[in-house]
Amino acid sequence: MLSRERIIETLLELSDRTSGRSRRDLLEKVLRNALALAECDGATIVVTHNRQAERFVLRRALAVPDVEPFEANASELMRLLQRIDRPLASSDLSADPRSAGVAWCPGVDHGPALFVPMRLREGPAWLGLFRRRGQPPFTPEDTALITLLAAWTTMALENVRLSESLERLAVTDDLTQVYNYRFLKSALRREIKRAGRFAQKLSIVMLDVDNLKTYNDKHGHLRGSHLLREMAGLLAGQVRSFDLVAKYGGDEFTAILPQTDREGAKVVAERMRAAVEKHAFPLVGPGVITVSAGIGVFPTDGDDVASLIQASDHALYTAKRAGRNRVELGEAKAA
Repeated sequence: MLSRERIIETLLELSDRTSGRSRRDLLEKVLRNALALAECDGATIVVTHNRQAERFVLRRALAVPDVEPFEANASELMRLLQRIDRPLASSDLSADPRSAGVAWCPGVDHGPALFVPMRLREGPAWLGLFRRRGQPPFTPEDTALITLLAAWTTMALENVRLSESLERLAVTDDLTQVYNYRFLKSALRREIKRAGRFAQKLSIVMLDVDNLKTYNDKHGHLRGSHLLREMAGLLAGQVRSFDLVAKYGGDEFTAILPQTDREGAKVVAERMRAAVEKHAFPLVGPGVITVSAGIGVFPTDGDDVASLIQASDHALYTAKRAGRNRVELGEAKAA
């Protein structure tokens, strides 16, 4: 039987905001403590994140949890776990017809099992504990202890969610919901350092909305604000998952393209320009709203944040003067 001091120590560790710096760190700590507290062979947590169910699996032989997408409606027992708000125990999960065909904790020969649902804002979640066949079933004391652990985990996950929301607010432009100028500078500084260390190319694209003033004068600034938000999503949809699109100024955006040379950046910039040109924004047809773009490449056009932004801004100015709705390269093109 675990001591009262060990239980309190576990809950205090989970309550400490510095103990789980991220959602994944927190869930790993929960699983490790669950294995120890309930003396079982495997533990899983199923949570919903970004509308996708994920399963974190930890066995005694694993150094870190396995994380994988999870089908939360694959059996009658899973569907039941999403509806009830009380613990559910099974003396032999492998013989339970409600769980047929499901690998609840891969690597464990399922015997006794204990499931404790958790209620999170993001969607259904539960903590599952598993013992090998032939091991004793979970006791009422085990159930009470793990129910307490699940309740603490629910509060800790909500704290992580709130913390991530605050961090996102701090680096997100209120209007367009892409990254703001503050985050752009820090991200560009980081990518320049990485590109320099590994001798990689790095490009940035500066984009400015053409004819936005005319649109605002005719349809109002509120409509113009909605247009900028729609454009931000359109531009973000033209880049890779590890690229970054940020708001630079009133009607300017910047895209950071790691591991991308001048020609690659031109392809991306042209794709963004074409996507905007073809798009029908509110109250206007395709081709009325366009963007001009300028490209700067590290280290040819600039080797720090200020010089790289200046190079792309100069190329953007050239695009504007040359007729708008076009892409221009940095000065190194003529070198």
